[in-house]
Amino acid sequence: MLIDHAAEVLEAGERRGRLLWERRLCLALGDGVAVAGAFLLAFNLRSAEIRHEFLTAPGWPMLVVLIAWYLSAEVVDGYRLINTVNARAAFTTALSALMLSFAALLGVFFIVPYGITRPTLLLWVPLAGALVLSWRRAYQRVFAHAIFAGSLLVIADRRFFDRVWAEAAAGLPSLYRVLDVIDPQLPNLAAHLAGVGSGPVRVDLVVGSGEGASGELLQSLVGCCERGVRVRLLTDLYEEMTGRLLIEQLDYGRIMSLPRRSGISELYAVFKRSVDLLAGAVALAALAMVFPILAFAIKLEDRGPILYRQTRVGRYGRPFEIFKLRTMSPAGAAGERQTDACDPRITRVGRELRRLHLDELPQAINILRGDMSLVGPRPEQPGHAALMGDAIDFYNLRLSVRPGLTGWAQVNFGYGAGLDGARKKLSYDLYYVRRQGFGLDLLILARTARTVLSFRGR
Repeated sequence: MLIDHAAEVLEAGERRGRLLWERRLCLALGDGVAVAGAFLLAFNLRSAEIRHEFLTAPGWPMLVVLIAWYLSAEVVDGYRLINTVNARAAFTTALSALMLSFAALLGVFFIVPYGITRPTLLLWVPLAGALVLSWRRAYQRVFAHAIFAGSLLVIADRRFFDRVWAEAAAGLPSLYRVLDVIDPQLPNLAAHLAGVGSGPVRVDLVVGSGEGASGELLQSLVGCCERGVRVRLLTDLYEEMTGRLLIEQLDYGRIMSLPRRSGISELYAVFKRSVDLLAGAVALAALAMVFPILAFAIKLEDRGPILYRQTRVGRYGRPFEIFKLRTMSPAGAAGERQTDACDPRITRVGRELRRLHLDELPQAINILRGDMSLVGPRPEQPGHAALMGDAIDFYNLRLSVRPGLTGWAQVNFGYGAGLDGARKKLSYDLYYVRRQGFGLDLLILARTARTVLSFRGR
């Protein structure tokens, strides 16, 4: 009963909110005020003399501008906190979002020419740029102060915590302040925890692992929650800060939670399959238009086959045949060797196809057939999957969802070579398995669009 009650209280504490989301929300609200304020100023500077009015707030045009800004900012990772603490990254992402939203709003002008005019947009761009960059600079300066860092009291093995925290806090040094790390085997641990939450400073309690926790510790944690202290697992905090699962801390309970947490609702399943079918149909139509040109170029270079087929491992370990435009020499394409960054087997035409991501277009057939989804872990070759399954614990858990054309590991890590790379990719894939949903899928697609438009294919 004590353990069940503790689990309920700890889960309730997790739902109270997260500092990361609080900071993102603050940043987004400030951006919204800057963007809307710039448009309001630009609109009135342009049309005040015509209307003989001092100040007018246009309703739906301002809403359209805000929507365009937030969608553009999401595409360029404008609300990824690691891009806000670095001055250069903050400037680049804000400028990219501004240019992308400007292009989108020009399209709106051609559809509804009297709602958002070109002169208003030309005034809005420099005004919005100045206000957004000023706000983001102020945001950096304010939240860089230690007073805004969350305070953490950690119960964990010191060596394990130091190693994990070095990864989690990389790039976000001012997000949390660790007050102390307490050994979970400390004899008088309950006495140490008795005063937590009674001081004027809000402190979050972070527990390294729940395995083998004594009844006395659980009772102390419940007491902390009842005093208003937020108690969190180190694994959950690590996920929040890195977008990865802490594989070393996967236990029976966490493995059993993967199907439950990633168990997709009927609405989400229908939505995802509908998007897959639509995207597959569009990609197949695009392939039909460019296929004659691409097929001629591939044939002209080495007279080899146009399409490349290879067996991959799909959902629940079922094999399927994947389709691609051939980018390697006919002899080099055989076998299961993985592709290197400067692989000599890649042809000249193939290198351009990879850079433009055109070689992936035939996978529309796999998506339409249901072998793959638009979003999910990338399908591996059978030999590589078997090798990694033997070398890495829980590797095959990634097969519990349909593989995808793009995925969380691809947009965050890319191609991982060797055992260490595969282990890190797995940590991202399992994060997706656990947390897949509308929002995460859209974020992955936005980041994929950014990668495709930057022509960084390999």
